[in-house]
Amino acid sequence: MTNKEYIQSVMLRVGANANDATILFAENPTLDPIAQLTLIDCEKALYDSFCSWIPMFESVSEGDMTVKWNWNAIRMMLGRLAEKLNLPNPLDENKPTVTAIDPWGQ
Repeated sequence: MTNKEYIQSVMLRVGANANDATILFAENPTLDPIAQLTLIDCEKALYDSFCSWIPMFESVSEGDMTVKWNWNAIRMMLGRLAEKLNLPNPLDENKPTVTAIDPWGQ
């Protein structure tokens, strides 16, 4: 299996298309699409690209065509990748927040 075959397989599972895979390789030029599968490099490229695409592709409509990704699958994939790569999960909505209040107003 090549890097490209792996990336395309993963991206099809979340509703992305072949053009998205081409863009991913353009954004990650050190990842050779025709080389034998290097799992960690592919996972890092998926994490990096999806983190940058999320704000743009929540739902895309153009004319009579709508592109909608499987957000549950993306959440699970990015969560797993973030944990495996020891990176922050960009979709973590349950981040704890701490607010300190000085009761004496100082």
